[in-house]
Amino acid sequence: MEDSDVYWIGIEKINADIMKSVKVTVTQVPVSKPRLWPLTSMADDATCLGKPLTIRCGGAMGTNVFYAWYQHVHHKHFLLLSSSDLSLHCSMLTEDSEYYCSASNSISNAQSDALSVKILLPDNSSCIYVANIPGQPVYDCADRMRTTVAETSPTTTCIETVKIPTDTSEESLQVNQTSMDVFFSSPWTGVPLWYELLRWGSMTVLIISLCIFISCTKTSHKKHGRRRKKFNM
Repeated sequence: MEDSDVYWIGIEKINADIMKSVKVTVTQVPVSKPRLWPLTSMADDATCLGKPLTIRCGGAMGTNVFYAWYQHVHHKHFLLLSSSDLSLHCSMLTEDSEYYCSASNSISNAQSDALSVKILLPDNSSCIYVANIPGQPVYDCADRMRTTVAETSPTTTCIETVKIPTDTSEESLQVNQTSMDVFFSSPWTGVPLWYELLRWGSMTVLIISLCIFISCTKTSHKKHGRRRKKFNM
């Protein structure tokens, strides 16, 4: 080390000065295993509400310690940042992974236990995630997940029942019931209701007109037949 040297200590007296030499050797202390702790409160399970979380890495021993954070995902290690503090927030959390801190100096290096982060509901601004920090209480955001599922549950469809009057004759009831079955059993094609009504009405008019035409034709044939018989007589 550049500060290692021999230093002199002088003691002044009336009759004579006393000089004493002291040899100083400056050495570095190896780093100890770093530990992790949250800088933000974990009492209210802030990560369950999508709030950011800052975690600090530090060791009890070591001189001139250099800290760095790494991410372990898909069996690979990625350097995230060179700092003792790691900030977790929704925009950076895209998948489940582990994080760990590395402490090193010119003598030694050490690695912290893994910080496990599990993404329960991904979102850029209001995600839900769990950060299991070694030595800290474990939680699972179960209450928050139940609330979220209840808020996003699909709405139920109400079906209105139609009552047929009891004073309707049996024949009329059968005809109306058959018409309703044919109308409502037809697959939905996406056309408006008025178009369906117009189509069925036109079909009914066409059938009635055809029946009248056939009836008139038969009547006309009968009249012509009678006239021919009279003429032959």
